[in-house]
Amino acid sequence: MVQRGQPQFETPPGTPEFYADAVNIETQLYSSTLHLGELRPGQPQLDKVIIKVSPPMMKVLGLILSKHARDYEHNIGKIPLPNALLHDLGLEDLIE
Repeated sequence: MVQRGQPQFETPPGTPEFYADAVNIETQLYSSTLHLGELRPGQPQLDKVIIKVSPPMMKVLGLILSKHARDYEHNIGKIPLPNALLHDLGLEDLIE
């Protein structure tokens, strides 16, 4: 779905595509680094891709992801998250 004011993107053939069910984020003064990967039982996260963004892009990305999650829940249904996960990530106070 293309949002208002959002540019259209063309994906060239052969563009890599990755599945991620884990993220680690490092934040420094002038950038943030997102390590997207997969969880493997009993082993460390396997990074599939590392993305570096500026602080403004990090904030915009967070807002866009929150909007898409709200739209998904409005149109399809609540996305369940285990309380233990929210606690481990320190997000209890941020979830409705």
